[in-house]
Amino acid sequence: MTTATFSLIQAGLSVHGDVACDHGISCLGLVGGDLRSTHGLVHVGAEGLIRGTVEGEHVLVDGTIEGDVAARVSLRINGRVKGRIVYAGTIRLGPNAALEGTIARVSSLGYDAINVAAAPIESGAAPAVEPQKA
Repeated sequence: MTTATFSLIQAGLSVHGDVACDHGISCLGLVGGDLRSTHGLVHVGAEGLIRGTVEGEHVLVDGTIEGDVAARVSLRINGRVKGRIVYAGTIRLGPNAALEGTIARVSSLGYDAINVAAAPIESGAAPAVEPQKA
């Protein structure tokens, strides 16, 4: 039996640099760099802020991401994303989702560091999402 591992970047904590892990992680603070996980959930909490690329198996955004997002299995956005969004599984947008950038569905994403901006867009996928005016 293996024990599930989950890391936490607590509110009030700032990380300047890239964060990489092989398990789930929740960010309630600030990450000034990329946040990548090969397995599990990547969660950006309501007060969390990521200034860089976020990549994970499952990605849940309740806070703010100023950078690109790549989700291999599922993506749920209730917060703010400013950048390119690429997903290979399912996407769900909550009532408070605020998007500025593009959304692309791709057939698959690998576990290695991906180049989100260069990911091919599937035919029939919406190439862009216009931000809502408040």
